[in-house]
Amino acid sequence: MERTIDGPPGTGKTFLLRVIGRDFQRSVEDRYPDDESRIPVVHITAPQDPENVLNWVWEIADFFGLTPAPRDLDELLQPRRTPDLSQPVWRVMEMRSTQLLLVDGLQRIHPDQLVPFLLYLGKLREKLGITTIFCGTGSRTILQAAQDKAGHAGEAMKGLAQRAPVFTDNGGKAHRLLPQVDPSLLPVTWLDPIPLYAGDQETWPKILRSFEDDLALHHLSPHALVSEAKYLHERTGGYFKLLSQLICQAAMTAIEDGSEDITRELLEDTEIGG
Repeated sequence: MERTIDGPPGTGKTFLLRVIGRDFQRSVEDRYPDDESRIPVVHITAPQDPENVLNWVWEIADFFGLTPAPRDLDELLQPRRTPDLSQPVWRVMEMRSTQLLLVDGLQRIHPDQLVPFLLYLGKLREKLGITTIFCGTGSRTILQAAQDKAGHAGEAMKGLAQRAPVFTDNGGKAHRLLPQVDPSLLPVTWLDPIPLYAGDQETWPKILRSFEDDLALHHLSPHALVSEAKYLHERTGGYFKLLSQLICQAAMTAIEDGSEDITRELLEDTEIGG
């Protein structure tokens, strides 16, 4: 099955994608603690040249270490002739019990460029049971359009039409009630900017506390970020990417100047969004 993570830029889609991958990886490792051969999760980015399905497969092969590095500068500068690694990738996924494929950067892809890869993924899903999660702004629309072009929706409509109920109008003419394709049926996780208290008193402070827990600053004041919740939301608009930039840059400055703490003054002096 294909799923998507969608939402405006900067809302933390890639972060969520990686969290899903890490959590699933950890769950598999907990179930099979003595089996180090498993590679349950593969994480790739949409290729720069997505026209050819081999370029998509190359990204997976590169994750597995199946693509040799250039031997010298001359080989690096030569135009790359992408070999067909479809079968080696398939075999490695089968042998290493891969179950989840994460694909980031879908916002750069036209639906037509995704169709050949979807057909390849369909075979992986049928034979190996692999689930794919696509990530990127507009990924829901892109994936839906690509699925339609790949014939998935058409085949589903054909099967449903054969079982569609029949009703008779006032003129005595029979009609078959055909189902409508509903894009909302595509599994989507939608991310918006994180709200500040509007109907949600917990999410924003909880996120700030998680940043506090992860900061390795020796003199970090208690509730240094949570106490500045309103200010941090005003600075970032609730966008996870901007929040992460602001906190990380402030933390680096605190380490460099030796203060090892994040204060309101430091946050105000820290620029983001560049």
